Amino acid sequence: MEFGSSKIRGVAGCKNVDGSVRVLDVEQIDARHWIHKGAVRNIDKTVMGLKSIIEKMDTAVDARILTVFVGIGGQSVRTRKNTVSRQFATKTIVSQELVDALQKNNRNTVYAGYEILDVIPQEYHVGLDTTIDPVGVLCSQIEGTYLNVVAKTELKEYILKCLDACGLKVAGIFVSPVALADCILTDTEKRSGCALVDFGYGTTTVAVYKNNLLRHLAVIPLGGNNITQDICSLQIEEDEAENLKVKYGSAYSDLSKEELAKNLLVNNGRTIEERSLVDIVEAREEEILGNVAAQIHMSGFQDKLISGVVASGAAANIKNIEQAISIRLHPEKIRLVRIVPLALQSVNDEQVTKDGSLNVLLALLNEGNQNCTEPKVEIKQPEPEPEIDLLQKSEWETETVEPVRQSKVETENASGTKHGAREEKKSKSGFGAKIKDWLKKATDIVTEE
Repeated sequence: MEFGSSKIRGVAGCKNVDGSVRVLDVEQIDARHWIHKGAVRNIDKTVMGLKSIIEKMDTAVDARILTVFVGIGGQSVRTRKNTVSRQFATKTIVSQELVDALQKNNRNTVYAGYEILDVIPQEYHVGLDTTIDPVGVLCSQIEGTYLNVVAKTELKEYILKCLDACGLKVAGIFVSPVALADCILTDTEKRSGCALVDFGYGTTTVAVYKNNLLRHLAVIPLGGNNITQDICSLQIEEDEAENLKVKYGSAYSDLSKEELAKNLLVNNGRTIEERSLVDIVEAREEEILGNVAAQIHMSGFQDKLISGVVASGAAANIKNIEQAISIRLHPEKIRLVRIVPLALQSVNDEQVTKDGSLNVLLALLNEGNQNCTEPKVEIKQPEPEPEIDLLQKSEWETETVEPVRQSKVETENASGTKHGAREEKKSKSGFGAKIKDWLKKATDIVTEE
């Protein structure tokens, strides 16, 4: 499950023996009014949306979904560096227990209003040396540097409340930008250094990697929807503004005013200048990329990213985005990822779009490592019992018996039976007479009174 800025998405799939991933179903629901930049705002409506997604996926995979893996991202996700040190009276060999104790000490770090989602150990300073694996080193002092991925406490809390209200258990929680990086970045890119920029609907995420480690992570509260809203300021409906952005918008334009002189037809027969539209889109893209550049600079690795910039996300589909990145960020290389580099098999090819919008969701699916479903149990309906006629004939009623011709011998043999029947009839007649006498006496008494 992915809680994005505009949609809640769910994907169900399985991993094959050969390492490929089979996508069984992808479901999504518009959540722009319930979720704001990755954070749940309305729990009740979010629960309704989640239930709708789960019900559809239950049907698609023909099983009951009991647990889910969840990706957490959004505006409040960021990284904070922290150091933990230990002094020794004499030179001591660093053990794994000591390293674990340092990490536990780091985990106990308190950030007011924030919760630690993940910890990425950086380098350890042992004496005058720096290493990423200090176990076995002889030293009198050790200092560990950690990169803590934090987010506002309610970000995770509200998501877990919604899942619990749906009766779903959490199999695992992943930091979405980290899961995306693990899926689409190559070992070379992580080692030589790169900036992963995920252009989303309401946010833009920047993750800087160097020497195989995450060095900086920040979420910028600007995305593709900000461009759409800027176009809406021209008195244009949001859906039409989105279409104009996709069709005519450009992240960078070096065309002259004469080349962009035509008018574009909009609603109610109105027109706007193409030049005005391009200027609006380009100005907002310049602001977004300016913030990306600032975050890369804050990481301290702006001059050490040999593999440049790797771009992803649905908002990266705008025209000339690579040219804009080149002009604004000056990277050594640029790589645009439209679909995660996994061996994908899909039951429905139309569901797996190759526009970057599902990259995070498919990366989360790839991180899953346990079964989340159970077979559906068919409840057999009991077979209806045969109807039994509970109406019994009164002993006063007589059955009509069709006459049957009998032989002489049968007549003689049945004479005894007939005699018995006459005796039974007489006894019944005698009982009836007693009832009549009793009724007559009762009537006389009532009459006299």
